[in-house]
Amino acid sequence: MTRPIILDLTPGAQAMAALLAAVQVPDHVRVVQVLFSGEAAGVEAAMTQARDLLDRHGLADVGVHAGCPGPLVHAGGAVKSVPQGEPGLAAQYLVQAIRACPPDGVTVCCTGPLTTLALAMVQAPDIGAHLHGVIASGGALYSPGDATPVAERNIAADPEAAATVMAAGVPLTLIPLDCTSRLNADAVWMEQLAPMGAAPASVAGHVHALLAAARMGRGGGNGVDISLRAAAPLLALLAPGLFGGHLAHVDVECRGTFTRGMTVARRIGPPGVQPNALVLERMSIDAGRGLLRDLLLAARK
Repeated sequence: MTRPIILDLTPGAQAMAALLAAVQVPDHVRVVQVLFSGEAAGVEAAMTQARDLLDRHGLADVGVHAGCPGPLVHAGGAVKSVPQGEPGLAAQYLVQAIRACPPDGVTVCCTGPLTTLALAMVQAPDIGAHLHGVIASGGALYSPGDATPVAERNIAADPEAAATVMAAGVPLTLIPLDCTSRLNADAVWMEQLAPMGAAPASVAGHVHALLAAARMGRGGGNGVDISLRAAAPLLALLAPGLFGGHLAHVDVECRGTFTRGMTVARRIGPPGVQPNALVLERMSIDAGRGLLRDLLLAARK
């Protein structure tokens, strides 16, 4: 069965790699919308690259839009009114794409803050019935955060949005840093992808160049490993056997001065504690990188 998916990405080489990998398996997933959230310049460039990639794969009808540019709550703590203009449009585009799918039909794969999805759920609660699930990269349960000592950057960027999604009652798979901290593009993996760069003008060649440039950094250098977390939700959807985890109730700290954005998971057992997420706590890193490598190499054929 082909599953419709929506990719909610942050701009970058890793996002392009995840999108390119997703369109290589039309018998398993069908991309119906792509969103990008982040700084305006980066979003515009990513949207242009994504439209070109989709067009060259015969998917010009797939919508590519900017996501919400900022969090649901002002820095001072005041909740925003439902935004108009581009932020409101971002959620409306997502609502329309979800409603166009059959009940229990579409999976949303999120690799950044959950702002756009949370706003869509607030504006249109009925979309929950159309969601087969949400798979999100976010949180740090037992490992240090990468935004603060206790908070992972996607959750820390908009804790209220994360809390909204987790309270929505939709099937949620959470992939924290604990699971993906070693899912990186290292020198060996990049060498395996070298055939992608044989045709620089191709989509595969362009994505390979983006990955290579990201590893070298703006100033050049010997190359540093870069995270491939952007591909984790897709990998979890395509190959759930690569992962292991448990059901838990996950809360997001939205108030603490030093703990804002912290995610806390309680295993099921105590009375009154009901699961709201499947938390993936481990994965086969080598197998995951191998699957992503094979999907990207398939793009050059």
